[in-house]
Amino acid sequence: MPADSARSSDERGKKLTPDQVHAIAEYIAAGERHTVVAGRFGVSVETVGAIKSGKRWAGCVDEALRARMQAAAPSTPALDESGARRVMVALEAGRSGRSIAEEFGISPSTVSAIKRGQAWAELDPGLAARLADKPRRGKALTVSQVAEIKQRLLAGQSSRKVAAEYGVSASTVQAISQGKTWAEVAPRGSGERAGKRE
Repeated sequence: MPADSARSSDERGKKLTPDQVHAIAEYIAAGERHTVVAGRFGVSVETVGAIKSGKRWAGCVDEALRARMQAAAPSTPALDESGARRVMVALEAGRSGRSIAEEFGISPSTVSAIKRGQAWAELDPGLAARLADKPRRGKALTVSQVAEIKQRLLAGQSSRKVAAEYGVSASTVQAISQGKTWAEVAPRGSGERAGKRE
């Protein structure tokens, strides 16, 4: 549906009028947490984020209000122990750092620090190790596939082309290339045994 249609739906089918979208934008500009705004209007946090970014309903928000939304400092209250525990539960459930940060009104770097055991580690000392052992999100790549991907990248193939062939995002392939993920896997043909396909 067009962003400026009289009534548009969010991901859950909730109908929003242009006036409601404008009101949501006003709350965002005032620094209201996205979870609070989403609850107030019965929409998803993703919908609130899409309004702020202009990905959806851009025609319902004038330039002055959009500038105020972008300039508004997000409300980032200090995370208390209860909140940190809930972030940990969300991480173990496989939620993305970005969605968790959005829900709790904290920065993605805070979520990342909790995930790596650099913050609130005393609440659950084994969390970082458990999360490191969890399968990666999205399309699961096997060790053998990662070894093949590394070999193709070394041969000069582009991340985008390799990503398309394996059904993953280019950023996933770039993370593999840069050693941010799957660093323990050697390129195929390097002498290190690749894992068995699942």
